[in-house]
Amino acid sequence: MFSTLSSYIYFPALVPMANDLGVSVSLINLTVTSYLIVAGIAPAFMGDIADQGGRRPAYILMFILVAASNVGLALQNSYAALFVLRMVQSAGASGSYGAAYGIIADITTVAERGSFVGSLILFTNAAPSFGPVIAGVLAQKLGWRWIFWFLVIMTGTYLVLVILLMPETQRKVVGNGSIPPRDIHKSLFETFSRKRRVRHANNDGHVEAQVVQLTETKKAKKCHIPNPFTCIPMLFLKGNLVVILIGSITYAVKMTLQTSLAAQCIDIYDLDYLQAGLIYLPSGVGGALASYTTGKFLDRNIKKYSAKAGREGQYKRGEDISDFPIEKARFVGIYTLILVSSVGSAAYGVSLNEQAHLAVPLVLQFLTGAATSSIFTLCGTLLTDLNPNTSATVQASYNLVRCLGAGAAIASQQPLADAAGSGWCFGVFAIIMLMALPLSMLIEKRGLKWRRAKARDGAWARDALRNTISAVSSTSSSILAVRDVLNSSEEGGDPLDLLPPDKLEYLLKLVQAMYDARFIASCYNIAVLFTILVFAIWHWRESRHDRRKWLARIRGTKSDSAHTTRTTTRTTQTPSSPASSSRSSPGTSTPTGDWKDNLVDVERSPLLRGRTSSLTINSTRLDRKPSIFNTVSSWLARQPPPIPIINRTLPSNGTSVFITFWILLNVFFQMLLIPLRWDFFFVFGDKMGFMIIVNLPLLYLLSAKNQPLRLLTGYSYEALNIFHRRVGEMMCFMALVHFSSMVTWQFVLAEDWMLASKTAWAYFTHPLILCGLGAFTSFELIYFTSLGSFRQRWYELFLASHVLLQIAALVFLWFHFDTSRPYVSLSLAIFVLDRLVWRLRFKRATVTADLEVLEDGQTFLLSADWDIIPRAAQSSGSQQPWRKFWNSNKSILNGWHPTDHVFLTVPSLGSSHAFQAHPFTIASAAPVISHISHSTTSGEQQQQQQPTHAWFNLLIRSYSGFTSDLLRHAQAGHSRVSVQLDGPYGSSHALDMLRASGSAVLVAGGSGIAVTFPLVWALLQQQPQEVLSDGEEEDEDVDLDEEEEDKMVRRGSLTRQKQRVHMLWVTHSRSHRNWIPQEQFDELVALGLDLVIPEPTEEAGRPDVAGIVKGWILDAASDGLESAVVVSGPDGLNRTVRNTCADVIGEGLDVRIAVEKFGW
Repeated sequence: MFSTLSSYIYFPALVPMANDLGVSVSLINLTVTSYLIVAGIAPAFMGDIADQGGRRPAYILMFILVAASNVGLALQNSYAALFVLRMVQSAGASGSYGAAYGIIADITTVAERGSFVGSLILFTNAAPSFGPVIAGVLAQKLGWRWIFWFLVIMTGTYLVLVILLMPETQRKVVGNGSIPPRDIHKSLFETFSRKRRVRHANNDGHVEAQVVQLTETKKAKKCHIPNPFTCIPMLFLKGNLVVILIGSITYAVKMTLQTSLAAQCIDIYDLDYLQAGLIYLPSGVGGALASYTTGKFLDRNIKKYSAKAGREGQYKRGEDISDFPIEKARFVGIYTLILVSSVGSAAYGVSLNEQAHLAVPLVLQFLTGAATSSIFTLCGTLLTDLNPNTSATVQASYNLVRCLGAGAAIASQQPLADAAGSGWCFGVFAIIMLMALPLSMLIEKRGLKWRRAKARDGAWARDALRNTISAVSSTSSSILAVRDVLNSSEEGGDPLDLLPPDKLEYLLKLVQAMYDARFIASCYNIAVLFTILVFAIWHWRESRHDRRKWLARIRGTKSDSAHTTRTTTRTTQTPSSPASSSRSSPGTSTPTGDWKDNLVDVERSPLLRGRTSSLTINSTRLDRKPSIFNTVSSWLARQPPPIPIINRTLPSNGTSVFITFWILLNVFFQMLLIPLRWDFFFVFGDKMGFMIIVNLPLLYLLSAKNQPLRLLTGYSYEALNIFHRRVGEMMCFMALVHFSSMVTWQFVLAEDWMLASKTAWAYFTHPLILCGLGAFTSFELIYFTSLGSFRQRWYELFLASHVLLQIAALVFLWFHFDTSRPYVSLSLAIFVLDRLVWRLRFKRATVTADLEVLEDGQTFLLSADWDIIPRAAQSSGSQQPWRKFWNSNKSILNGWHPTDHVFLTVPSLGSSHAFQAHPFTIASAAPVISHISHSTTSGEQQQQQQPTHAWFNLLIRSYSGFTSDLLRHAQAGHSRVSVQLDGPYGSSHALDMLRASGSAVLVAGGSGIAVTFPLVWALLQQQPQEVLSDGEEEDEDVDLDEEEEDKMVRRGSLTRQKQRVHMLWVTHSRSHRNWIPQEQFDELVALGLDLVIPEPTEEAGRPDVAGIVKGWILDAASDGLESAVVVSGPDGLNRTVRNTCADVIGEGLDVRIAVEKFGW
């Protein structure tokens, strides 16, 4: 009761609480979200405490937390205190729900359990109804703080009653009630009353045996460490999972109905605080009556089905029901309840949409509340029947799933109602409710078979141990010394019978724990695939939105251009600022002067101040109050400074958060189902080795150049390479932990009777251990040779060792760990398919290139040209994802896109370079592949590519190794050389982001111009019709009509203005400006490029990059334009631009940032 009461009593006070604390209602709503999140997690701790440590200590702990947090909530005066204390309140209150089910399982039989669960849900459902009424009266008469004082009185009184009167019911502590409780398990009433008489039902010593057994158990396990992961395995049992899904779907729909009362009914019917609380009554009253009635109905069904099975009146506590159809007995009438809930939800949405009389939605709330509460009673009772010894833990699993589902449903409810209306919104939830029908049919039909199969599978651990003994009988195992046992057994006998019972029981538990741990670890890749799916959906949504905005802007630009051509040919010029070469009015593309005038020493001129004075900034548009979303987005976009001393460059906070999430995911799967005992430490080490092999496919997939992750997530190979390195480093760390754990077990923790290898020499020379040492050594050598300092100094050695060592690691793993072979095979298949099939067969091309050493003597240009090889014709709008993936894996001879890179091999440099491939970003503009139409024999029009000439350039800076040898080769007079090009590889994320923005800002540092120049060329030089014909036809699913465009304009996500394109190029020396021909810059400036090239840093120092970029962003924001920023340069420049964007994001402006690093 207290869990739902603490949650619902809060709703009527949201607005006055926000006013008193001086925050927005959205921030107060975050405390509701945080309450639900903790409510989903905390029962995992509390349920384990209640099942393992006793019900009474768990209740005392929970109500101390609740009472203390309510006192704090009543006294606090800050939002931070409110946020934290609400989570503490949730941690205490939410656990009581699962612990109550544990008490019911302790004191009831199957035949009487339904009534108890019905009574429990009666109070659980009554609290959400009467709580808002009480809160409305208190908030209106006394103020919102009295809501929490009321909770203090309620929870404090209950805490006193628990301490005084509540007995301990946990059977692991008091048995069947005949064993006297001790210490905290004894209530004060029992302490001061006369000693209880021990009941002797018979004289067979049953009570004494229980006392001895419990005493031995407590000696073996002196304290219990709460393990929140124990609730997760409950979800792997089929019966539990189906019942939990049914209840979670119902709970999600019920929560959307409840929250709509506050979110929509109050606004539609203009209700005050008291009325807002009263509208919760129908659902609560209906739910309370239905749950109590359903409980009685369940007990009657048990008697009915028991009579049919000939078991009437035979039930006792703890009796086996594996042969009784408990699922059918509990789920009688559930189909009608599901249909009533679904139809009632849909009708409720229609009534809100049509603004029917208030009585209509309230009557529907009564009906749906009664139906959903009955379903909760059915599901809660059945879960307790299926898990009588771990009822609190399974309720924690149920609570976790239903809170996650309810959170997702509540989060989607308001946006869905705004987009489609209340009728369609609740129609969708009604359809979701119908999904419980097939699940109910499934549990009724398969439930009994699943329980019987589970009972048969209980002996699998003994069979596995017997097979283990047989497998190691002919060799000296480093795990179990069982040869003597096997050899001494009679022919045909069971060797396990010769083991002492205590040792046999321990070995059976050890084997079962080991196999359970491996099963959990094998599910790791399911979580990885789910994560990839989430990113793919996010990328698809973002790409589709960007394309819609880009197409709409192109249409607006075409219309504006046509109108301008018809009216006048003159252009209006605005005064240029010291920071820019030109400023064109919207709709024009003619610059105001020569871009070369902009080559000034920006350090000696008031750049930002002069620029700001020349801009007409709309202060109304910039006057935005940052939201919590802006604050979080700003922090995620920010890049912290390098780590001191070691000078290690850190990624952005967002990347660090994702990597931390992945590390925690590995820790979660590693610790799940691991017994926290030293005598089971072998399971920990064994599972750590298994976690290495399940990460192998992900490691090799991230290292592949031709991979689906690039298209699914939108991240390029360079971005995914960061994650690839972290995965590799984590696996090397896992290998170290696995090796250390096995050695610790062998020489420190394992008892002598378990070991066959008594000496260190015998252990380390065992073939199994030798293969493990080989794999461990290979992984650690890969780590040290992959360090940045090693990679930069000996890149060629890094490439060679990386390939050889990873092959050695796979071979050693294959022979070390039999279970690793499927994962090793998959990893090897990824490697072979990527390196041999795609890269050598499809993507590699040989061309003759020219070498030209540039003015600085340390940079040279590798250039080539050829006619684009036509691709197969594509029909407009019919290109499927698999075909896009196929087309993305064409060679460089078919063209490339901006920001793409290739791997360069120059065989003429010698045999040492013949097998080396080095990555370089393509510095030349991507060729535009235009299309022509011709008539086929059938008279239809078909698109085909018109051959286009490609000009290919690589801008290469000489450092050491390959680039130094190639420079010397060019200086020796070899102006032409045959090269092999493997590629192109890359992602269109940066270009798509720039195209969708109203203001594109590109920043290059040094050779980073190889990234930004092709992007600027694609933005300004390529005509829209050319771009759309280049394999990017206007698909129907992203086509916009005028009404949709107008909606986007009104929402501010689209502004019909010509795109502004700015580029800042920071160079070190004056000679670097010759890397890009002047006439190409002249052409881009003529098309509207705002180009800034400050004085070289060796002459004037570093320019005010942050000021320039922020000025451009503020200029665009003053006109309502969203800015997209792409930066490519040294780490310091990238960090400066990224943090500048993070600052303006924190101020509430719309800015997107992409960093394209050059260098691997």
